[in-house]
Amino acid sequence: MANYKFGINEPPHKRWPVAWYNPAVLLRSAQELVASGNFIRNFDRRELFSGEFKIVEQARDYAGGDYWWDFMSDSGDGGNASYTVARAMQSPILDVGLAEGMVTDIDTRLPAGKLLVLGGDLAYPGASTEEYQYRFIEMWEAAKPFVEPPKKIEKKSELTVASIPQNHDWFDNISTFNRHFIGDYENHFLHANTPQNRSYFAAQLPHGWWILGLDFALVGDIDRTQYETFLELISTSTANSDQINAGDNVILLYPEPYWTRPLGDTAGVGYPRRYQRLEAALLEANVKIRVRLAGDLHHYVREEANSGAQLDYDDLLITCGSGGAFLHPTHAKRVTDTKILDRVQDTCAMTPDLEKRVCVGIKNTKRLSEDQREYTHQASYPSREISKSLCKWNLFALFAPASISGLFADKVNGNTAQRSLMRLQELYQGITAGNILFPILLGALYLLAVYCNSFVFSKSFVPDDFVAASQIGNKTFFCFLQLWFKALFFSPLALGVHIILLGLCGSIAHEDGGWSVFFGAIYGVVHILAAATLFWLLSMWGVDPYSKGILIFILGAIVGGLLFGLYFALSAWFGGLANNAFSPLGHQGYKGFLRFRIDSQGALHGYMIGTDEVPKRWVFNPRSKRPLWIEKDITKAPIWKVRDTFTLKK
Repeated sequence: MANYKFGINEPPHKRWPVAWYNPAVLLRSAQELVASGNFIRNFDRRELFSGEFKIVEQARDYAGGDYWWDFMSDSGDGGNASYTVARAMQSPILDVGLAEGMVTDIDTRLPAGKLLVLGGDLAYPGASTEEYQYRFIEMWEAAKPFVEPPKKIEKKSELTVASIPQNHDWFDNISTFNRHFIGDYENHFLHANTPQNRSYFAAQLPHGWWILGLDFALVGDIDRTQYETFLELISTSTANSDQINAGDNVILLYPEPYWTRPLGDTAGVGYPRRYQRLEAALLEANVKIRVRLAGDLHHYVREEANSGAQLDYDDLLITCGSGGAFLHPTHAKRVTDTKILDRVQDTCAMTPDLEKRVCVGIKNTKRLSEDQREYTHQASYPSREISKSLCKWNLFALFAPASISGLFADKVNGNTAQRSLMRLQELYQGITAGNILFPILLGALYLLAVYCNSFVFSKSFVPDDFVAASQIGNKTFFCFLQLWFKALFFSPLALGVHIILLGLCGSIAHEDGGWSVFFGAIYGVVHILAAATLFWLLSMWGVDPYSKGILIFILGAIVGGLLFGLYFALSAWFGGLANNAFSPLGHQGYKGFLRFRIDSQGALHGYMIGTDEVPKRWVFNPRSKRPLWIEKDITKAPIWKVRDTFTLKK
């Protein structure tokens, strides 16, 4: 963990976003992912939950009228974005405008929900008590609105919180997640009611609405105990007020939008995933799955289906991971590809309990059967056009410090020398905590590749048809390249460095799978050619060996960083690398959350509330009240607007 400063003197603009291409961050994330994955494979913590499963009860005390609840996911990255969202969501009444073209009759003063549902990934780059405190807990605590102290004994908070973990929350085997949301620990998140006693939950809402929050851990599926727990909630006979009955409406909260993957989610024939069987069981019991909701992708996208699959109601696929993490593109291919639902009857299953599954994913057929339905795109935030326009900034993204807005943000006391020293320290921190270390690493790899290959360009290898480094300038570039690749068979160290370069490019391209890995390997060859070209040019110009090494390191960092930036920009432009190409941008804008309303007739109304920009500087609230910080420039306060609305009738 970085050397974080906690408390009220560390404003949001000092809590820099995670630099995902910083080598230290990459190494840490890889280590925690591998370690956690291996641990879960042999010891799944979800199987330790025991005792009676507690329902998050929200219908019992319902007195009629409108019932409001909120959803937020993927927070705890940059302080500016996380704090902005936390402050808006905790405002008792949020004044909102309407986005251009939005036609609705809703009140523009929306009350905060009684239930706060969190979709996971609450701290980055990995779960730990420090990361949670620094990036998530303190942001939400500081964002609390001022409330007059009670004259009598303080009553328990009226807010109820239910949450599921995502992959980053599992990096410490959900130990920190447990302390804040489940178990018998004191001082849970916001001191709110946290009735769930497992890492997954079932919330009963008014008018027969339910939320089932699922936990995939790091294995891409629910565990056996979780599956059977949810099955026990489904009523199989007469109506039961404590169970999910026929005709009830269910919102399935997933830790990731599995529908952005191929139809069937790579589950084998004859052996479906448990969550697919759970969906089939719900439909078999005449329970309506109205919304599949997830975060994980840091944007908002809504898709809708209203016919097919022998279902007489409309349902939605919603991705809303806009709570504070860097932006993901909405124009990426796996996001824009048409999705379908397929109710599969698997005749290859060995036992009856494995025969039925529900699959939702990318369309793989031209004609739909009677057991399938197709989803159509309804809304994206940001729009696909804006998302695509952001790709060009990738070209220079790797050279940006951790957070320009955070550098030199506060006045520094002391004499001129002391102020200068502190400014230099801030600049150093911004560089070492930023993505710029990735190009520096590339420069080192370029230098290492040239250094190892240069052994062969000496007089001792002339009998093998090589030339000394001083004679390289006499060779044409094409002839030199032939010798360069031939040298790989004479220098095992050089071959190893080149393989590392190829592996680095291939691992980044692996996100899209298939042919993208092949193109990633080709792109790796481009880096090899770039290193060779620098060596050839400097040799042709007669640069001495010492200066040549320094120049190859510097130019390698610049050229390598620009080549990666160009690769990210082009890949993202054409809809690829939705995660790897946008993470270096670290875009803090287009943040928001979902606010839901169940009206007196039982209809569910959803409002996506978003702001294009978040403030970059904060100062103490002059009244010394909550919220702790306010915008330094009030003219740059976030403008919250309703970006999308939808209604699902009961």
